[in-house]
Amino acid sequence: MRPALVLGIAGLCLLYCDAPLRAQQSTAQSANAAADLEEVLITGSRVKRPDGFDYPVPVAVVSGDALTNSGYTQLGDALNNLPQALASTGNQNTSASLFNSGQQRINLRGVGNSRTLVLVDGRRHLTGDFQTNAVDLNSIPSTMIERIEAISGGASAVYGSEAIAGVVNIILKKDLQGFVFDLQGGQTQENDGEEWKGSVAYGTRFADDRGSFLIGAEYGRINPIWQVDRDWAFPGTRRNSTVSPQTVLPASRSNTMPTATFQFVLPMGVPARSVSVALDHSAINLESPACATATVAPTCQDPWLFYTATYNALQGETKRATARTYADFKLTDNIKAFADFTFARVDGIGLFQPSFSSAAGGGTLPVDFHGDNGFMAGNTALAEQMRQQWAAAGLAFTQGAIARVGKFWEEFGRRDSEILRQSYRLVSGIEGGFELLGRSVTYDAYGQYSELDGFAKAFNVPYIARVQQATDAVLLNGQVVCRDAAARAAGCVPWDLINGPSAEAVAWANADARSNGVARQQIVATNFSTDLFQLPAGGLGFAVGAEYRKEQSDQIQDDVSASGQLFYNAIGRTKGEYDITEGYAELVIPLLRDKLFAHRLSIEGAERVGHYSTVGTVNQWRVGLQWAPIQDLSFRGSKSVAVRAPNIAELFGPEGQNFTTAATDPCDNAQVAAIAGDAARRATRVANCAAAIPNYDPATFVSNFGPGRPSLALLEGGNPNLSEESAKTWTVGLVFQPRFFTGLNASIDYWDIDVDDAVSTIPINTLITNLCYDSPEAPSSNRFCDLIHRDGSGAVTLVERTNQNVQSIQTSGIDLALSIAHDFGRVGAFQFRADGTKIVKWDLQGVPGGATTHYVGTLTAPFTATPKYKVGGTLAWSLRKVTAQWESHYLSSMAVSEVDPVSSRAPFFTGNYWEHDLHARYRFSDQLQLRLGVVNVTNEHPPLIPEVGNATGTNTSAYDNRGRWYFVGGSYAF
Repeated sequence: MRPALVLGIAGLCLLYCDAPLRAQQSTAQSANAAADLEEVLITGSRVKRPDGFDYPVPVAVVSGDALTNSGYTQLGDALNNLPQALASTGNQNTSASLFNSGQQRINLRGVGNSRTLVLVDGRRHLTGDFQTNAVDLNSIPSTMIERIEAISGGASAVYGSEAIAGVVNIILKKDLQGFVFDLQGGQTQENDGEEWKGSVAYGTRFADDRGSFLIGAEYGRINPIWQVDRDWAFPGTRRNSTVSPQTVLPASRSNTMPTATFQFVLPMGVPARSVSVALDHSAINLESPACATATVAPTCQDPWLFYTATYNALQGETKRATARTYADFKLTDNIKAFADFTFARVDGIGLFQPSFSSAAGGGTLPVDFHGDNGFMAGNTALAEQMRQQWAAAGLAFTQGAIARVGKFWEEFGRRDSEILRQSYRLVSGIEGGFELLGRSVTYDAYGQYSELDGFAKAFNVPYIARVQQATDAVLLNGQVVCRDAAARAAGCVPWDLINGPSAEAVAWANADARSNGVARQQIVATNFSTDLFQLPAGGLGFAVGAEYRKEQSDQIQDDVSASGQLFYNAIGRTKGEYDITEGYAELVIPLLRDKLFAHRLSIEGAERVGHYSTVGTVNQWRVGLQWAPIQDLSFRGSKSVAVRAPNIAELFGPEGQNFTTAATDPCDNAQVAAIAGDAARRATRVANCAAAIPNYDPATFVSNFGPGRPSLALLEGGNPNLSEESAKTWTVGLVFQPRFFTGLNASIDYWDIDVDDAVSTIPINTLITNLCYDSPEAPSSNRFCDLIHRDGSGAVTLVERTNQNVQSIQTSGIDLALSIAHDFGRVGAFQFRADGTKIVKWDLQGVPGGATTHYVGTLTAPFTATPKYKVGGTLAWSLRKVTAQWESHYLSSMAVSEVDPVSSRAPFFTGNYWEHDLHARYRFSDQLQLRLGVVNVTNEHPPLIPEVGNATGTNTSAYDNRGRWYFVGGSYAF
């Protein structure tokens, strides 16, 4: 049922039902007064309703006390334990991002954190960076949280864009009496990963309780954990691709050495040969056959080589500080003015490997070592050994004889980054009530200004050309100099790849990169809520409101790194803005109450119409139904259409350079041979390749990119012609609260989310293979083929990938909640709660008309690992001053691939994961309490398979990287 129809029903009642209802109004009002029911706002609705009145969609509530007692020092870690939430950006995977370090986000239903709307006190919050609208949970003062309410499914009809997967509403404290101090610290059993946070707050009431004032501050820090410090994680694992099924081996050693590996370029058919400089520069070692190839074999374990996991962090480093002040004052009995100001500073440290060159050649920083290199002609022992190895390989001491260099440029230092963000948020307005035509109306009106300022600084990202010039050293008049005369004139200092460089050579080639950004959000909004009139079953609730919002963002990179001269992504400048004007109406119609088979029956609807300066007019709506045939059992359901408008980066992001090693060329002879059994497909591909490549021969053409070859250059960026994403969501469920068993509550809900026109780039191999060379459309008229650029030899020089409205996402599942609470008197009170989600479907169609990929129960979903089952359980006991609690978190086993057969790898599944926490709290008095606990009591760790990311990627953030973790904290109030 559309809201227009719901509003039409209300209109008919206004015309034809008002008179008889007025006769019953006083009786209904008397009954309501006798019941003394407090009316509140429930997240997802602007209509006030009696406390405890069921809502058409399930609402998960997390209290501020529960957050404090959980032991987590960051809000995002606690929220990601919700069954509805799947792993997202957090402290255990932000080291893998150039720009997100230090952020924490939430990802409901696994459809991406940009499709989850985060509110603070029912109002929007500023973005956490300059590229998306996703909120950084670290910018919210966690110790001032009263509670958090989360609903699943589309709530855009009430709150606007981005609420496709649901809404997380963080409700902050408004009232505090006196001072409150809180301090907590903890570390792992390995004596690392230290975390602590401290807070202080003060509040008071004044002017005969007409005014309230609150102020507080919080500071927290998290220290890193290194992969090398965990026996289970180091050196990591990899698949043995030489056997079938592929088994798991310890990670192979790497010929990308901190010193240098020299991969000799030899004639076709000659066995591969390479040498490496020992880590202590004591010798030059000849690699075994498993390690001699440009890309080492799975079994490469030459002891003088290097494990790249030495550089990896299991947990990043974050420092954060927040401060908040809130005040309100009753101007009259019916008008209250309020102001809420929050400041946050989040300093995230991204932990990265040093810059690197690959022994296979290509990539961002390819370096060649020539036979006439001046340092090889030196009189050191290593130079003599290098000459012997060079001659043994059959290479001449001339410029034309070459070895590819594999090296981590450790002399520059780690390529870490500091991401500093400072945000300010001021909300000020009035709220209250008045009487209109005999009806009580509540309202609020406010203005909000938020600003985010910050920078991202990447250290030790050298000049690409300078490294290449410095390492290409020759003898000139008895001195080793840079071969390039122009580079010499510019101050080039030659780099000794054999014995190690001078400090001057390092300084000449080294550099830092920086980008600065600012984002602003301005909002003016007003909301009204009332009962239009009384129906026999209760008041007909009505809410209406309007909102104006303006979003601006500007992120600019320094000129040198934006030009692509450094070992760093050239992202240029992203600058844009848009504004929205929206209005909404919401109606709750109680149809029956206290009737046979209708203890309660109501319908409700909402509609929101907005005009975006970017995508034009959008319409969003929701309808809901609640039916309780008896008091103990109720059914609920809702259906909605939600939207997400593209963000500034998706719209206005500049075209920038990137690289991938995941692409394959369908025109390559090996790729053509692989489809020899499909004659029609092969014929189409060969014809299209021949149209694009001069003198193409499918039997002999070897592409310039693919497995074991250099990376492919991409041009990526925004698209100002994007339209909005749309989603159809619906839920249906039941709630069981039996009167014969006080304290028992149970619910089960089925939910479904279908997203169309989702913004995405087209997967690289889908673009090249499916949409271009395997398409029946000729390349000359195929718009996708126009994005693939080849030179005269057929080599692909660049592939354009800009944002498009191309994806469709379908996901559905079942939520189950059960809680039992009972006070047994002298032995204490017990409470048990279990919440779980079963994901029935998570499907992605990458392009219109393309194949649908089924990701449920796999590690490989586009945004995060997607377990079929995610369950959380809690058992708590309290007696007088003591409270003890056991928590458990369960993830079902996941497949490592959504397309490969189970027989392709052993093991193919991660196995089930079950982690347990123990917490305890003791109240010495009403003012003083102590808490302590152990998180991950049984010291569980992520599955030891490479697809999880060797404990450093996004997939591993579904698990606990830290191991067993202890914490202790306390609070004092006076």
